[in-house]
Amino acid sequence: MWIRTRPASASISLEARTALSDRPERAQEIVSFELLPTNERDHLDLDTGEVFQDFGYARTRKNEGKLIGASITIRSTKDKPDGEQSAMHYMREVTGNFYSRPSSIIFDVFIEPVLFQKILETARGGLLPETITIDLVDERSFFTTSDAAKKETSFSYGWEPDGSGKMWHNKERENQKIVIENVRFDYAVVKPQYDEQFHRLLPVQSDAPVERITDQFTPALSS
Repeated sequence: MWIRTRPASASISLEARTALSDRPERAQEIVSFELLPTNERDHLDLDTGEVFQDFGYARTRKNEGKLIGASITIRSTKDKPDGEQSAMHYMREVTGNFYSRPSSIIFDVFIEPVLFQKILETARGGLLPETITIDLVDERSFFTTSDAAKKETSFSYGWEPDGSGKMWHNKERENQKIVIENVRFDYAVVKPQYDEQFHRLLPVQSDAPVERITDQFTPALSS
C-alpha cells in the first residue's frame, strides 16, 4: 500500500557526538519534512479515530476535528543502527502537566548514501519534492476489504472503487509500526501552465536570458 504526501516544511539537522575516550566521534545529518496529505480525495482512516486527509475534503465529511499530522525523517543507511528498519509509526497522544503532544504519524526512513546526499543538497538549495510517496509492507497478510479478515491485517481498503480510501488498523500494538519498502521523491522542475481561455496546456518557457540562448545557437548557425 502506498501513501502519497506533500511537504509543508523542511529542515536539516546536524547531530554531532562529543569526543569521548571510549567512543569514536561521529556526526550525522538528518533531513526532515512536515507532511500534508495530497489535495485529492485520498484519505487514511485510523482505527483510533484520526484521519489523514486534506482539510477541504475532510470538512465535507465533517472530519476536520479528527485530522492527524505527519512527518518524515530521512537519514543515510550508514547512520542506521543495527537491527533498525525504515518504518511508519503511530505515536499516541500524550497529555500531562509538564508535557503534551497530539497523536501523529512518523515515517522514519533510511536511504542509500548517494541518494541521501542528493536529497540533502537539493533541500539546501531550496528545491523540495512536490510529493513524497511511501510504499508500505503489510507483513501479516495481503490487503483486504473483508470484515472477517481485517483483524488479521494492518490495512484494508474502504468502499471507494478507485482505492482512494484506506484504513489503518492501528489499535493493535503490532500494527503501530509498519515496515517501509520504498520511498519516492517527485520534483516539479517546471510546473505546467494552462491557457485558461482555451483550456489547453502551454509549452515550457525558458527562463534563460536571451543573450545566453543566442550564444548557444550562434556557433551552430555560423558553421
